[in-house]
Amino acid sequence: MTSLPPLLRPLLILGLLIAALGYGARWVQGEGAKAVSFVFTDIDGRSVRLADYQGKWVLVSFWAPWCPLCKIQVPSLNKLNQRPDFRVIGVALEYGADEAAIRDAVNLNNLHYEANVAGGTRKEPNSAFRQVGPVDFFPTSYLYDPSGEIVMFIPGQIRVPRVLAFMESWMAEKGGARQPAFAARPEKLAAFLRQNYGERGAQAYAEWRKLLDANVAAHPTQKLARVNDFFNRRIQQGEDQAIWGRADHWATPGELLGAGRGDSEDFVIAKYFTLLALNIRPEQLRLVYVKPRGDGRAAGGPVHMVLAYYDSPGVDPLILDNRRQELLSAAKRPDLQPVFSFNSLGVWEETASAASAGDPKRLAAWEDTLRRARSEGFE
Repeated sequence: MTSLPPLLRPLLILGLLIAALGYGARWVQGEGAKAVSFVFTDIDGRSVRLADYQGKWVLVSFWAPWCPLCKIQVPSLNKLNQRPDFRVIGVALEYGADEAAIRDAVNLNNLHYEANVAGGTRKEPNSAFRQVGPVDFFPTSYLYDPSGEIVMFIPGQIRVPRVLAFMESWMAEKGGARQPAFAARPEKLAAFLRQNYGERGAQAYAEWRKLLDANVAAHPTQKLARVNDFFNRRIQQGEDQAIWGRADHWATPGELLGAGRGDSEDFVIAKYFTLLALNIRPEQLRLVYVKPRGDGRAAGGPVHMVLAYYDSPGVDPLILDNRRQELLSAAKRPDLQPVFSFNSLGVWEETASAASAGDPKRLAAWEDTLRRARSEGFE
């Protein structure tokens, strides 16, 4: 089996973890999950009770001192804890016999949370996680709404824009005055387009922002159809060499909107990030390399990319394709043979031939695209 590039190995591991859990981040909207009113004792001996935080959002984040992703997300959790309506409680697990190790880790990693708790090991019958929910890997977090119910389960690294977007949606559903927020920072894209493409870029941004404003509260299938239509009608098909002066370039949404031309990969990338901005969950979307069924071309030849949307795990996905205006399920696209798929969470092999197709090596470009898209305000 062909080995993946070093940059992709962490992606693949994370993808397998997400797949093992079914979906990754799960949002329990509407009813909520009736929570136990937890009572912890923090490392300073203070009592930490859920009942003390009525009217505030509470995030209980389970971490371990040896977990690299737990350290990476500390600045995000510190940022959330600074909000007047939000409190973060860190619960350390699996740190050994000496609780002093937790105090050292808290100081070393600059955890500025509401409280830090030494939760012991998951094998202990009185471990702190038993008052909240399962912890299958680290980090794992649970979000409580202001009424004290669990409304969001987050296995993996915290993404602040997505948490805030969920909170805005919750407030709107409960009768708050504010509308759902975008899970992106559109003002950064506006600045990028104006700086690099002038008036043409500003006009492209205005049209894209109009798309977001009109659809942020729409049903997911409406979001899919309108985003697909927006890019298919507005962007012209082109080749990388003619557009960017190189054989292979994965354009960011800003680059595609500014240039007005792109290949199938560029269409899919722009649709993916736009749907994320509209609060479609990343685990519901996969960028899929495909080839025509029965294709006899040699491995490494030209390929096509589409975007797949999964309403729930295991269902037949809807396909967004720049060559087809209508959205069709994968079952109604017998002309397409998936090779492999990926998103910002992981990589999936779709067929036995994926390893020999050579395409996974190109995913090193995806890491660079993610980095450049973040600079345009996308998570």
